[in-house]
Amino acid sequence: MVKVFDFKRIVLVTTILFVFGVGFLVERLIFLNQTATTLLFRYSKEIISCNIPIFSDHFVSEAFKIENIVRFSYPMFTEINFREAANTAVYEDDAIVINYNQQIQEEKKNGQAQSQDENIEFQKYFENSSQKLGTYNKIEIINQTDYKVDANELLMTKFKIFNGEKPSILIYHTHTTESYNTFSQKLVYTSGTTDRTLDFNYNVVRVGEELKRILEKQYGYKVFHSKEINDYPEYKGSYARSLKVMEKYKSKHPDIKVFIDLHRDAIGNGSNKVKVSTIAFGYEVAKVMLVVGTDKLGLYHPFWRQNLLFAVHLQKNLKKICPQITRPITLSVARYNQHISPYAIIIEIGSNGNTLEEALRSCQIVAKALDDTIMGR
Repeated sequence: MVKVFDFKRIVLVTTILFVFGVGFLVERLIFLNQTATTLLFRYSKEIISCNIPIFSDHFVSEAFKIENIVRFSYPMFTEINFREAANTAVYEDDAIVINYNQQIQEEKKNGQAQSQDENIEFQKYFENSSQKLGTYNKIEIINQTDYKVDANELLMTKFKIFNGEKPSILIYHTHTTESYNTFSQKLVYTSGTTDRTLDFNYNVVRVGEELKRILEKQYGYKVFHSKEINDYPEYKGSYARSLKVMEKYKSKHPDIKVFIDLHRDAIGNGSNKVKVSTIAFGYEVAKVMLVVGTDKLGLYHPFWRQNLLFAVHLQKNLKKICPQITRPITLSVARYNQHISPYAIIIEIGSNGNTLEEALRSCQIVAKALDDTIMGR
């Protein structure tokens, strides 16, 4: 028995050294090579599905699954900006796969395909329509501070970012893994929640890509989109990590003026998720909420009033396009990294009760409203 114990201890130490050694080599030799990165993640599911056969004990076997070793090593690579390979899902880490009855799978798959077709039709209609703009009426602000703000006064204040050339825009995600209530056979979720996934095809990164595409193609903006993961493997510290992303892009691209932290809201819990949606141009779209931070907690933030002015005029233009799409602006005591620019904002498109397709449709309206606001309309 002693010999077996000693043997297992030797194997344990050897395995730990192996993990760190492999981690170092992977970081230096693979993740710095885009082709190798693409291949690794394309076949990651096959790689992590194997167990180390030498361990028969259940606990030890679980502890040394290849997938858990990869997860343990992952923090070593968080500073690397992974690029998603075209038409391939991002890697799948230690996760809970959502399993459905086969009949339900087929029904949902067909429904999603139909929804995607409708999304294409919605885009065509929106692009070619001469929109009848509504009235924005009253701008609602949920003020979580004790600062006095007057939405009507802000509306009467002229706002324009355009100064002869369109500013560059950065879209990033402090909570990169936030996902939607959308079915997919490939959809996997991180442990402990069914509202987050590392799959860029189904989380807010996909929505960010859609917003980027529309702003560039239809409105002529130069848009940068960060896909760096800021809330995994550790959720705490997400804003500290996303601030580094903002500072990096601002340093490399000083022409960036507009900073959009794109999220989706979470309403309800467990299976009781609340969808926030409305009908626009005959299609269901996710509602949009703007969040503005302040210096109420004592953190340096000279721009919060300018950020609020930006948000109020963006809300006005969202309401002009579709009066029902907006939720009240939230003025928060937290700063949310918005001290980096007078044109920084959180945009939350939909909730965990909305489908991805509903959020993608909303991007058409958000992009139009952003262009109107930047141009001072």
